[in-house]
Amino acid sequence: MKQIEKTPAIRALLAASAGDVDIDALRVYEAIAFNTLPIRKEHPLYKGARADRAFLLEMANELKRESRPVQIMHDSSPLPIGRVFHGEVVDVGVDSELRALFFLDPTADAEATKIEAGSVDQVSVSVLAKQMLNSKSGFDYFGSDSSSDNIWSGMDNDGNQVGKNGVYARMVGLDKFFEMSLVGQGGAQNARIVSRDRSHFGQSLERLAASGMDPNSLVLLATATPPKDTSMDLATLVTNLTATTADLTNAKRDLTDSQGKVTTLEATITEQTTKITDLEAQLAAAKAVDVAAVTADRDAAVAALSEVAKGVLTKVGKVNVELPQTVTELSALIAEHSNTLVIKPNGTSQDAVGDLGSQPVRAASAFRSAR
Repeated sequence: MKQIEKTPAIRALLAASAGDVDIDALRVYEAIAFNTLPIRKEHPLYKGARADRAFLLEMANELKRESRPVQIMHDSSPLPIGRVFHGEVVDVGVDSELRALFFLDPTADAEATKIEAGSVDQVSVSVLAKQMLNSKSGFDYFGSDSSSDNIWSGMDNDGNQVGKNGVYARMVGLDKFFEMSLVGQGGAQNARIVSRDRSHFGQSLERLAASGMDPNSLVLLATATPPKDTSMDLATLVTNLTATTADLTNAKRDLTDSQGKVTTLEATITEQTTKITDLEAQLAAAKAVDVAAVTADRDAAVAALSEVAKGVLTKVGKVNVELPQTVTELSALIAEHSNTLVIKPNGTSQDAVGDLGSQPVRAASAFRSAR
């Protein structure tokens, strides 16, 4: 007989979890839902993985907060055939196990028959840990430093591989407790439905009640409303995790490329800034030239050339000419009229033909001197 007797303590737990239901119509069973033994699963991370005892305690606390559905072979499509409504952690030697109470509803006659016949005697839970730590290095396969290569190879960044040389992954911190299923063979060793004579709850809660402790104080009273849908598709979870990891890898690569471009741009900016600094220094040096001294030299040159130009013009008979005010124009004027001068034997000059203008000329001589 696999059904557990519904003692007053168990009936109190059922009432607290399921609410106002026909408790007599429910069939109650006890199962070793999970334990700290190595997991039998061919998966890079879960092969030989072990849950910490604290992980089991968190699962038990979650059951006190809210019951979990009982499914068949982790198929969340059909509605559940019962619920897991209580759990406690029991130590067995150096290992620990989560003992769970679950009930099947009156529609689950076929499943109850299989349980009583022993053809279905194992269970499996759907859980997700917050961390999967390498037992040797402490590397977190769910952490930010982990890549898809780490997850699918089971190897950390130091070469320690899960499933080899005694290395395994530790399940630390409960993230999600989705459901418990009736299965042909569970992933956890010895995760099975126990018979009444091996039950942990058959008499222990009854002894607590006899000692004066209210069994209701062991549970969190919750409403009888249906729990939120916490079904999990493991294949979808793995696919999403793989896609997210790939996106993270691509993002890291893009970030590296962008950082390289930023470094190149920063070098270019530094080079251009240096050139600008040099040009600014040259401009400052040019501005530092004594403008007044340059202006004075120019004015002195213009004055000197003006005197020379006056002399040349006087010699050629042009005395009322307005002189230019630049060195270039004065030099051109002097050169132009110097070519028209004719030097007499006595050292004086004579204008070229046609340059005498209206000046009177002596008939006896072809030369004159400037007045």
